[in-house]
Amino acid sequence: MDKSIFFPLVQNAALLLALVFLYDAIPKKHQRQYFLLWRLVIGFLIGGIGITIMSTPWMYQPGIIFDTRSVLLCISGLFFGGLPTLIAVAVTGFYRISIGGDGMWIGVAVIASSGLIGVIWRQYRKAYLANISVKEMFCFAYTVHIVMLLWFFILPLNAPALPLLAKLSLPVLTVYPIATWLLSRLLSRRFELERDEQIRLQDDFLFRSQFNVGNIGIAITGIDQKWMKVNPYLCQMLKYTEDELLNMTWKQLTHPDDVEADIVKFEQMLAGKIDNYEMDKRFIAKDGSIVYTHMTVACKRTDNRVLLVIAGYLDVTAQTLADREVLASREQLELVLSSSDLGVWDWDIRNDRIERNARSADILGCDIEVLNANSRQWMDAIVAEDRPKVLHSIEAHIRGETPQHKMEYRLNTANHKVRWILDTGKVVSRDENNNALRMCGTHTDITEAKLIEESLKLSALVYDNSSEAMSVLDEEGMIITVNAAFSDITGYSEEEVLGQHIRLLYGDINGNDFHNKMNDAIRKKGYWQGEMLQRRKNGEEYVIWLTINTIKDKEGMPYRRVALFSDITNKKQNEHLIWKQANYDTLTGLPNRRMLLEYLGAEIKNSDRNQDHFALLFLDLDYFKEVNDTLGHAMGDLLLMETASRLKSCVRDADVVARLGGDEFTVVLSAMADHKGIERVAEHILRCIAEPYVLGEETAYITASIGITLYPDDSTSIEGLLKHADQAMYAAKDQGRNRFNYFTPSMQEYAKYRMRLIQDLRQAVANKEFELHFQPIVSLITGEVTKAEALIRWNHAERGSVSPSEFISVAEDTGLIVEIGNWVFERAARQSAAWRDELGVDIQISVNKSPIQFRDEGALLHNWLELLQDLNITGAGVCVEITEGLLLDASMGVTEKLLAYRDAGVQVSLDDFGTGYSSLAYLKKFDIDYLKIDQSFTRHIDTDTNDQILCEAIIVMAHKLGMKVIAEGVETEAQRQVLLAAGCDYGQGYLFSRPVAAADFAKKYLVTPKTLSSNFSSA
Repeated sequence: MDKSIFFPLVQNAALLLALVFLYDAIPKKHQRQYFLLWRLVIGFLIGGIGITIMSTPWMYQPGIIFDTRSVLLCISGLFFGGLPTLIAVAVTGFYRISIGGDGMWIGVAVIASSGLIGVIWRQYRKAYLANISVKEMFCFAYTVHIVMLLWFFILPLNAPALPLLAKLSLPVLTVYPIATWLLSRLLSRRFELERDEQIRLQDDFLFRSQFNVGNIGIAITGIDQKWMKVNPYLCQMLKYTEDELLNMTWKQLTHPDDVEADIVKFEQMLAGKIDNYEMDKRFIAKDGSIVYTHMTVACKRTDNRVLLVIAGYLDVTAQTLADREVLASREQLELVLSSSDLGVWDWDIRNDRIERNARSADILGCDIEVLNANSRQWMDAIVAEDRPKVLHSIEAHIRGETPQHKMEYRLNTANHKVRWILDTGKVVSRDENNNALRMCGTHTDITEAKLIEESLKLSALVYDNSSEAMSVLDEEGMIITVNAAFSDITGYSEEEVLGQHIRLLYGDINGNDFHNKMNDAIRKKGYWQGEMLQRRKNGEEYVIWLTINTIKDKEGMPYRRVALFSDITNKKQNEHLIWKQANYDTLTGLPNRRMLLEYLGAEIKNSDRNQDHFALLFLDLDYFKEVNDTLGHAMGDLLLMETASRLKSCVRDADVVARLGGDEFTVVLSAMADHKGIERVAEHILRCIAEPYVLGEETAYITASIGITLYPDDSTSIEGLLKHADQAMYAAKDQGRNRFNYFTPSMQEYAKYRMRLIQDLRQAVANKEFELHFQPIVSLITGEVTKAEALIRWNHAERGSVSPSEFISVAEDTGLIVEIGNWVFERAARQSAAWRDELGVDIQISVNKSPIQFRDEGALLHNWLELLQDLNITGAGVCVEITEGLLLDASMGVTEKLLAYRDAGVQVSLDDFGTGYSSLAYLKKFDIDYLKIDQSFTRHIDTDTNDQILCEAIIVMAHKLGMKVIAEGVETEAQRQVLLAAGCDYGQGYLFSRPVAAADFAKKYLVTPKTLSSNFSSA
């Protein structure tokens, strides 16, 4: 730092001390006495000091000078205020102008800004000048002098502003803030002394005024407990003169019961453990009366030794006695209220303090001290939904809008239960402005009453709004009251039935016996329940479910009877409808299988009891399926209804006709003495069923097949009877239909055999016990073998070889034919592909397809066609054989499936031609590749002219339609020659070969292909 700058500035700042000496030289009382003159004088003095400071500046260059005038003027503004500072600023400003130079106006600006900042700072911090902090003072100083330095930017920047600031900033910002702080500390100390003196004077004044004329007794005592000085009010309290008290100790006047507690506290204070203490203390006055005081004691110490003790005594005698009276009254009131089970609350509104009694704490479930310590606890426990209503009621009463506060609300108790409270209260004290000061009230636990009230309301609500009719009767049955549902159900209004006997609703529809039994039960048990018929006011009958209960009085005698009933008419009708739907066929109105089983059970018991016989007839309509398929289901339903009517006309009223489902019916002929009566009924049924059915514009003809079984001759169980009748019915169908057949034991044996066969067949399908044999189909012209028919063979482990004629029909009945047929087709296709790939020979294998397969095969057709595509087999590899009857069944989608075969290149052969319908229209409609003449025509073709003519006609017709002909059952050379002469294309039969295994077939016809000669005896 440049000493040429630093030392002049320090010397200049030292002149500022003159301001402090000047301030101390004038007495304070003169400052206060001549306040305006003092401010004018101090302003000119500060201006003079400023001129003195400015007379010894540091000069940067002529006209640019530096001094501590900024410190002087900012301190003047801060500690002396606006008027002295304004005078000082004016004096120093004029002086600076008189000096002149380049920095004249900068100097004037520094003078004005320094004084102004000081005045502004004083405006906001005047009350804190005695305690102004170092941090704040330096902040103030830097603010003033940074502003001072900024004024120099008015000079040109190159010369001399920047050089001047570079040289001067550090000394100014170092010396000036320190000088400002030191000067402020000296002046603020004088402010502190003035403040302390003022406080001391105030305290002395307050003590003297309180000591002499206050309403508190004051005494100064020594450590020996003697009174050294007492005020007049203490003498008045104790009824002693000041001289009398000064000759006594305070222990002498203290009530004996309070001496020990006071001595303990006094000695603790003398020992330095405490500096002061408070306690309630009693004195014995000169006249012997007891003076109650609240005493506050403090001491004066020097070097930790007590010199004096000062005590203040507040006379609380009147208040204490009044509190005792109030307490006594309150205790009496508590006893009364506790016996009345009321909670009491007393609210000091001004201090917001509430006192509650023990019963209130019991209601809330908490401790009384805790409850009274927290004035919000009770209000916070009120259920949130009820709290706003309670507060509104209290506020309305406090404002004088209501005569009292009265509210029912719910309270959450400490044990997590909800209690109902009746809260009442009233303002008992108001001030002169009618502001409420005190409010008292009671809490009543009305939980039990509310529960009873809610129960009664609920009972009334249920009674009035129940859909069940209710009535209350006296012990004689006279109606006392009824609900709305009673009037809705019976049609009688309340006025019409009150005072009337309940039998008004009975009429005579139940009978006297019913009412006598009901009344006896009510008299003996006091209770009755059941169904009952009643009559409405308009005479309409309806069914009710009635419950009657008896209410007894204290002596156990009948007092009232309560009757409850509901209209169950619709329910009964619905139950009957449901029962009918469950037990009767909806189409024909006949009993269904469920009802039949119940009836058979009852008939068996009746027959056993009377030792009678009865017959069960099982009927199945012949050709009903054809009628249903050709005329439609609607016509089929009409036929079934007509059949039911005819069956009922053929039997007695005591007999039962039932429909089991579909076209199956049963007839139960009860108490039949001999077979003649049964056969007469059966023949009558057959005649009636065979009569024409007129179905709209169509006429249908059907017959029936009847199976008959007898109880107990054929079976003693319901299941056995139904099974035997079913077996007998199938036997009648096998015998040609339109007939009846009795059950025989042989049918049962066949049924058992058939059941075992079905079980073995299922196992055979699962275990793949089948194999394919192949019978060649020979060209009659060339003798070549290019075709073969795949024939299934079953080698049973126990039965041996089972003929297809024995198990194929069973497989069709059980649906196993679908899986078996799929297996046959897959094996045949794979065999044809294998012979083609391994031997290079194309052999077309014919596979028989049952009508059941067409009906139930589902997605198998698609799978078959995919298999043929995978194996690359066309019409030369597989041929499907179907029967004539299949072409007549439109329901199986025959046309679509045959078209699918044609599109896939698979040829179709019509098997057993001539044994069925042989419809030329169907032959024309469907794309058939081969006709197979049934062996019944070829068997005698060489000897029977008619068979020969039929075969020739079939061959010519087939050729005309573009089909090839295969003759089955060719067994002799003569038959072959006749067929060859007739133009038949292929022959198949034992003449050529029996069916053989695949290996034998390949070895004989494929490995060394050859043409068969005319001599087939070795085949």
